[in-house]
Amino acid sequence: MIVALLILRLHGYSLLSVQTASMVPVFGPGDAIIVRPIPARDLRPGDIISYHSPLNPNLIISHRLTRIDHHTGWLTTSGDALKTPDPAFPPRLIIGQAIAVTPNLGLFLNKLRQPLDLLLAVYLPAVLTIITEARHLMLIYTQPFYSVRL
Repeated sequence: MIVALLILRLHGYSLLSVQTASMVPVFGPGDAIIVRPIPARDLRPGDIISYHSPLNPNLIISHRLTRIDHHTGWLTTSGDALKTPDPAFPPRLIIGQAIAVTPNLGLFLNKLRQPLDLLLAVYLPAVLTIITEARHLMLIYTQPFYSVRL
């Protein structure tokens, strides 16, 4: 799975953890979505897109595209579970189009954002693997070498 995520990342795809229920039933809190980069000109109403919030660039919103203003190019989205549309925003804020949902993977991604959980899930196994391999190599290279003369 890690190799697949690295390949996706190399091709510009993003893996985003869903934090709210604004898109239920399509996806909900604890899910993860895979987002592929896409030019704004290729978007159509009905697509689910991810973009940086115009009010807070650190916040990423993933909602359904409901309108494209053909004069300004600005986009309007709305969460499927919400009654009102989001404020319109310029296309430069687009990250991409959601192409797949991975149920519950967002829970794991959220855990990795906690320092202790990251340590236990990633760094500790990596260090243990390095120590084990180093010991193995030391045993191989400290063994006496015997040669037989004929």
